[in-house]
Amino acid sequence: MIRKVKWYIWIIVTIVLFISTVFTVSFIKFPPIFVYRILTRLDSSVDDYKFFPSRTIRKSDQPYHYSYELNPEIGNLTITYRNNKNKEVSMPLMDFVNSTDSSSFVIVKDEKIIYEQYANGSERDSINTSFSMAKSIVSLLIGKAIEDGYIKTEFQPITDYIHEFYGLEHITIKDLLTMRSNLYYEENGFLWFHDGAYTYWMPDLRKVALNHKKITDKYKGRMNYNNYHPLLLGIILERSTGMSVSEYFEQSFWRFIGSEYDASWSLDSNETQFEKMESGINFRSIDFIKIGSMLINNGYWNGHQIINDNWIKTSTIVDFPINVDDYVGTFLENWNIGYGYMWYSRPSVFGGMDYWAWGKYDQILYISPGSNIIIIRTGRNGGDVLDLSKIIEELIIKVNKFNI
Repeated sequence: MIRKVKWYIWIIVTIVLFISTVFTVSFIKFPPIFVYRILTRLDSSVDDYKFFPSRTIRKSDQPYHYSYELNPEIGNLTITYRNNKNKEVSMPLMDFVNSTDSSSFVIVKDEKIIYEQYANGSERDSINTSFSMAKSIVSLLIGKAIEDGYIKTEFQPITDYIHEFYGLEHITIKDLLTMRSNLYYEENGFLWFHDGAYTYWMPDLRKVALNHKKITDKYKGRMNYNNYHPLLLGIILERSTGMSVSEYFEQSFWRFIGSEYDASWSLDSNETQFEKMESGINFRSIDFIKIGSMLINNGYWNGHQIINDNWIKTSTIVDFPINVDDYVGTFLENWNIGYGYMWYSRPSVFGGMDYWAWGKYDQILYISPGSNIIIIRTGRNGGDVLDLSKIIEELIIKVNKFNI
């Protein structure tokens, strides 16, 4: 009995010492606010827009209102898909939206809303957050900055704008856009000791990005999804335009697409006020889908040529068949999906390419030029769905059969 007691005491002491060591190292190594965020939030959430400070992106002076041509039969279309356990599941679209914890699901065809559903406590004016869909917006902002003359070309070395990276002139803006630099990045790791946590929760993301100069040869030019990339692009946008990223987004896009509501961009902290470039745009779905309308109309929307068509084609379209070796070791391995300038794409059954912005918990803005259909889906989580983009592709085929 005495030996058992001693054994349990030894285990308890070991655990206590381990926890004490972890917390001691954390408070020595990291800012207290980072540790506080980690311990109180645990994981990212669609409600993080309430937690982080933000910068307002003002709505348009000329709001655009889609006309409606709703077809009630669309909600009854059967959605068949494989879940994360590789089990086949079938149900009507309206039930799919509800059961996958979606908050919005809107379909626009020929500039008319043909399906609109808000679910699980959400309404038309509910705020959604982008997560990594923000990266696709960053890509648009770089293209617009080139068009406006703030940046010469995406082929420039990043050291033209980020002098702190002297010696790394081989890294170009395009390398950041395509996620193909040789900057080291580890998405996950032990507790919060990894790049995924640093690039999301740190209170000074500029400092985090500028201090990260670790180079690796393990990628060998292949894609490596890396959240330092959008942070560095944000710094380039700030330094080249002389504006905050939110201000440039407002002036270049949000006020011209006919947004009905103010949006916001979450910031790392009140002190440094740097946009969370990797994730933090907060919006109403009825406005964000207008980004898709602008793109499907070759950059022209709501009476304005907002961005040139060349950048849209360059940034969204990937040559197929893709080089599968380029995606080995990434989450896109064996998916037959290309990654361009922070946009995903695949060949469309209607000709040309479909492309989309995609974020955590399956936030998605899907654009199908061949069918003239745009779909936005937002949600609190991904609803146990293996590949939402494939579900949307098959849904578009069914929707296109209606004589709308």
